[in-house]
Amino acid sequence: MTWTCEQVLQDMKHQGLECDPKVFHVLFIGLTEPESDIARELRRLQAAGAPLTARAVAFLYDTYIQCSTNADRHRTVVQSSQARTQAITTSARTSNDLITHLVTCAKAQPGENSLRQTTLKLSSDLEQHLDNIITQAEALDAELRAYQAELFTDALTGVPNRRFLETELPARLNSTDLSLHIALIDIDHFKKINDEHGHILGDHTIRVVASLIQTHLRPQDVLCRYGGEEFCVLFYNTEPAECLSLLENIRSDIARRTIYHNRTGKSFGPVTISAGLARSLPGDDLETALHRADAQMYAAKSTGRNRVSA
Repeated sequence: MTWTCEQVLQDMKHQGLECDPKVFHVLFIGLTEPESDIARELRRLQAAGAPLTARAVAFLYDTYIQCSTNADRHRTVVQSSQARTQAITTSARTSNDLITHLVTCAKAQPGENSLRQTTLKLSSDLEQHLDNIITQAEALDAELRAYQAELFTDALTGVPNRRFLETELPARLNSTDLSLHIALIDIDHFKKINDEHGHILGDHTIRVVASLIQTHLRPQDVLCRYGGEEFCVLFYNTEPAECLSLLENIRSDIARRTIYHNRTGKSFGPVTISAGLARSLPGDDLETALHRADAQMYAAKSTGRNRVSA
């Protein structure tokens, strides 16, 4: 353990990174868990010749460490709160039904008496009170649903994020549908875009690419931002040839576009992508399924980029 910590500290010094607990955590996982997502991303940066910046480390920490912990905790809290809210709504509606029955019985009594009048008045007040409880509970449920949607949405692109993918994909892999295809899409030479045009246009490029990918997908397909400049697409109930056709249309459409940023007035292009497609197999887990698609994407990169591999 001591040797490992020393290696991490030496790596931090070599990379010119501050001695920060988050930086240490990321590099420690990269060194001790070679098959982890963090280690994979660190190797990718190294292979691309990209320096490990504080911004890159912060992204790795937020994406692979912080978000997974928070997502699980927040998801549990939201689901528990929604269950309680729905129970309150159900109870209030049941109480309203009982009050309605009580009013019917009171009105059926012959003649006017103080008990009948009191029952009718209290019933009216109770109905109003319960209606207010139902309104507040429904508003709270709507807020919880909005929060849950925000939790699973990528802030930069507006598409589902990695948290959503880590929830959705295992559920699909466990279903009986074996026609699930997974595509990983990566923007080529993205570091060069950031270096030459700045992070503002780099972020804009990610938004534009996400939008262009989305325009080619069908209602049953799901696009997620996987991390950095990388996206994942889940194709449901689709044959391989159709998946490849959709990916090829996406690739060619992006390749002929010029990226233009309205606020800065800057433009550049073309931007290209590399994509890898793999089919899910019985017994796949999240990591295995994504690794197969990732291998195909690297095949597209290694054979020239701006292409689709399957």
